[in-house]
Amino acid sequence: MKKLIFIVAALVLLAVSGVAAWQVYVPVHEDNMSFNAYEDLRQFARIPTPEPTIQPDTSSSPDFTPTPSSGPEPTLPPTPQVDFDSLRAVNPEIVAWLSIDGTNIDYPVAQHSDNDYYLHHLFTGEWNSSGCLFMDCSNQAGFSDLHTIIYGHHMDNGTMFQKLMDYKDQSFYDEHPTAQLFTPDGTYTVEFFAGYVAGVDGNAWKLDFASDAEFGKWAENAKEKSLFESPVTPTASDRIVTLSTCSYEFYNARLVLHGRLVVD
Repeated sequence: MKKLIFIVAALVLLAVSGVAAWQVYVPVHEDNMSFNAYEDLRQFARIPTPEPTIQPDTSSSPDFTPTPSSGPEPTLPPTPQVDFDSLRAVNPEIVAWLSIDGTNIDYPVAQHSDNDYYLHHLFTGEWNSSGCLFMDCSNQAGFSDLHTIIYGHHMDNGTMFQKLMDYKDQSFYDEHPTAQLFTPDGTYTVEFFAGYVAGVDGNAWKLDFASDAEFGKWAENAKEKSLFESPVTPTASDRIVTLSTCSYEFYNARLVLHGRLVVD
């Protein structure tokens, strides 16, 4: 009898250990899968390396006095080139590529027929808790709406939209006041003007406006809620993009970051 009890106890312990090991393995495996998938996709959104500027060697001429340059004017930094044809071959639901300089937010944006699919699927289609950045299913894919929403997970490993949490601090906004949004039809700068924590029953995700005046008032109210001060003042003629992710100040809290679209 004692031997039977020992065997049963050992089997129970083994089962519990197996479940615990599986619970550790799955998140790590999913994190690695997500990281590798999006790292592979970044080959389609690369920033060209600028040509280095060669300075004259004055080490052997201590009395050398440089003359005003007669060469070409300095050029602007090269802009990222996004290969939407290749991204579309991976996933035809691609609508944009979003990047915030100086952060790890550098991802494709997809759009499905509902707002659930990309909560648990990578851009490449595999089931994964990291999901994919996605546009609200009610929006027009070309960012022509007055207000367009992009959702993304707040991942504990620091990926996806986790970095948006830092916009609760003025200093972070001061260093990262804009994002770059690349679409098949053009490139935009997103000038952030407000960021705050809201409940899911709030109007931060409002898409339908009866008039331009109502839209302008909504944007004005959003700016008044902001946790940071911004010199950007939205108007009723602007198009606004909102980045939305989970926050944890209270049940169903969300961090929203509003910005106006400016054509590059």
